[in-house]
Amino acid sequence: MIEEQAVVIKASKERVTLEVVRDKPCGLCGQVRGCGNSIWGKIFSHQSGHIETRNDLNAKLGDVVILGIDETLMLKSSLMLYGVPLLSMFLCMVIANSFAKEMVELYTLIGAVTGLFLGVVMIKRVINEKMQMFYNEAQLIRFK
Repeated sequence: MIEEQAVVIKASKERVTLEVVRDKPCGLCGQVRGCGNSIWGKIFSHQSGHIETRNDLNAKLGDVVILGIDETLMLKSSLMLYGVPLLSMFLCMVIANSFAKEMVELYTLIGAVTGLFLGVVMIKRVINEKMQMFYNEAQLIRFK
């Protein structure tokens, strides 16, 4: 279970809105520059650290809690985030290469860039639609 510290900014009996407290950009190494995770965060506009989830601990406004997310869910999300654009890039590259008669390298490059772009757009759309499902999987573990 991956754990993050969060502060309750809105509370009801069933739901709480939490603001995730971050000392480092992603909680992994603390490196700010040259990090691939921060690049993806900028692409997908992850500015808000607010999460709405179930209020299993009966937390009140201002409480500091520990939020837990299952590693399996994080692994699946990472696989989708990186795998879909790469797979899309590869498929479009192969399709462009198969149709090219002249200047094969140029068409293959254009196919690869187009596929990568389409893959990123698909992932961005899925993230915008399904992010609440991911947040619902987060659990309040304990008070800090």
